[in-house]
Formats: sequence, C-alpha cells, structure tokens
Amino acid sequence: MPADGSVADGDGTGVTSESPFYRDMSETHAVLWTVVVVATVADVVMTLTGLSNGLQEGNPVVRTMVGTFGVSGLWVVKFLAMCWLVAGWALLSDWKATVFLAIFAVVTLAVVLNNAVVLLGI
Repeated sequence: MPADGSVADGDGTGVTSESPFYRDMSETHAVLWTVVVVATVADVVMTLTGLSNGLQEGNPVVRTMVGTFGVSGLWVVKFLAMCWLVAGWALLSDWKATVFLAIFAVVTLAVVLNNAVVLLGI
C-alpha cells in the first residue's frame, strides 16, 4: 500500500480483492441474479397491471406505501429490497450468498405465480 493510504486496484474501479465489497460473480450467482431481476420485473409489471384494474396489493407494506405515495411507493419498496439483496450478497460468504439469492429468487417467483393466478382469475 502506498504511503498515502490509497489502494492500487489495477483496473481503475477502486475496488480490490481485499475490499469487503469485492465479489467474483460465479456462474450460479449470475443465474440467480438473472432469475431475481426477471422475476422482479414481472412482479412490478403484474402489480401495476393489477392496481390499474382495481385490484388491491396483497403485501401490507407495499399496500401502505402505494396508498401513501402512489406508484412511487412501489418503486421505493423494490429499490430498498434490491439494496438489501445486494448488500447481503456482497457481505455474505459464497455459500450463504448463494442461499440468500436462491431464497429471494424462490420467494419472488412465488409472488409472480400468485400475481398471475390473481390476474388470470384462476
């Protein structure tokens, strides 16, 4: 480390492998992140569709936020959930990060399935 306390990273990102925020993206994590992002987009689209058709949000936190702030409340909740997910993924060990992402992916897929059932009236 240079005398000024800076850390040379070599790639210009300012993040080194010694940083607590450094994580290599494994193939498993890449797949899980893809599932999470696609399912989250589907959840948002289905939620907005349901709300525009007069349906009520099932999640009480999201329902309160949407009732108070409108659609912006939905975006705030989704943004905070993604921040929580990124922080957990960055700070947990590889195994725990994999489990964390997998649980989030499964829960989000279950929400999307529930939304589809409600929207289709099945």
